[in-house]
Amino acid sequence: MSRIFQIGFNRCGTTSFYNFFKKNRIPSLHWNRGSIAAGIKAAHLSNKPLLSLVEGFTFYSDMEYVDIIHAGEWISELQFQELFKQQNRDDFLPIYAYEMFAELDKQYPNSKFILNTRDIDNWIISRLRFLKSGYEYCKHGHSFHDNEEELKLCWKEHWHSHYNSVIDYFKHRPHDLLIFNIESDDPVKIVDFFANLELKIEHWGHHNKSRGNQGDFSKAEWVDYQID
Repeated sequence: MSRIFQIGFNRCGTTSFYNFFKKNRIPSLHWNRGSIAAGIKAAHLSNKPLLSLVEGFTFYSDMEYVDIIHAGEWISELQFQELFKQQNRDDFLPIYAYEMFAELDKQYPNSKFILNTRDIDNWIISRLRFLKSGYEYCKHGHSFHDNEEELKLCWKEHWHSHYNSVIDYFKHRPHDLLIFNIESDDPVKIVDFFANLELKIEHWGHHNKSRGNQGDFSKAEWVDYQID
């Protein structure tokens, strides 16, 4: 069974993609308190198929886990024990399972991948608003940096590194990777890419918006207001 994996960063329309596929009756799973990422990592450490702990879906989005306190429904305590048995929990996080796109591609042939993007500076502004929700984590782990500027540089490095890795991996397979800028691309691009699914464009919309009017925000903030 082929799958669809969203492999861009959070704060880039991940919830919008999830709701779009779900409303189009595509079995979909989004974040689930980080359990997609934790499940994939646990399966990897146990030498099991990567989706063996989160099976039953076609579309997967927001595959990261930054907060061990919140365990989702799809990962049992026993599975977490398997996940952490050889590692200190504080050293283990965060988990960015979307970085395992090459292994997912090999294990689930004929799958499609979505690299969701946006203006990098707007993305950083968005993440900074969510610091208290766990986004102080970076690829190095919790509270690694001494100040906000160091954290922003780390995020930029992570962004460019991951983006370039994805582009290089799929450079000869344009029909398997959809690159979608959540700020500027037309959702027709999604419908056309997945033409075999006959997706209905009217189900597209941005989610996880803050409440307010355009006059309440700066230009960058208003862009983020319209994107999850």
